[in-house]
Amino acid sequence: MPNATLKEIDIKKVLPEISKKGFIKSLRKDNTGIGYTLETVMDIKENNLGEPDLSYKGIPVEMKAQRKHASSNITLITKSPHWSPVTAKGIIEKYGYKDTQGRQGLKVTLKVTEFNTQGLKLEVTNGNLNIVHKKDGVICYFVIDELMEKLKTKLFENLLLVFADTKVIDGVEWFHYNDSILLTELSNDGFKRLLNEGLMVWEFRMHIKESGSVRDHGAGFRLNKRHIDQLYAKKEKIM
Repeated sequence: MPNATLKEIDIKKVLPEISKKGFIKSLRKDNTGIGYTLETVMDIKENNLGEPDLSYKGIPVEMKAQRKHASSNITLITKSPHWSPVTAKGIIEKYGYKDTQGRQGLKVTLKVTEFNTQGLKLEVTNGNLNIVHKKDGVICYFVIDELMEKLKTKLFENLLLVFADTKVIDGVEWFHYNDSILLTELSNDGFKRLLNEGLMVWEFRMHIKESGSVRDHGAGFRLNKRHIDQLYAKKEKIM
């Protein structure tokens, strides 16, 4: 059933028409100009409420615009593991080091494909994502279904990615929106595959405060923007 609260847009018609316009001057100076400009051209109201942007064939769709050659990592979700059998403080005390401020801390990147310098890595099992030490074994873990539930609240089930070439004229950025893909059905298998290939990483960012408690700086899962499409089961080329 169509979502009456969202504007229905035939993206297969509208986006090619926008592409034919060539480069469009950014309507906002900061980094969000690429998305704001596209929304404005498509007559979509800016939405900062974590809700979908439009409806396509009756399904709610979140739209993200990206610079075509950007290759930065983004944080998909921030989430701490189940601290068992070792607590967060115990892990920092045993595997951490003194940071630049003299505090015992641990700020490292973990992936499935290899152990890091602290001897830590990720390990995918049937239903869990374990954090393991090469000598001590499993020290804490995530439940993959819990990770997927949080991911769904962050990324949406249906995601329209619109890519643009960019150029700067007199200090102002211009965008040529000329490539797009519709992604549907967030996939557990896609999530596990990205982990197993070492493309999805988890960053441990914590230290022990003077009080003895642990400060979490936003430990989370990070992925290069270029690989977001692999999180979805279905892909449809729009233009």
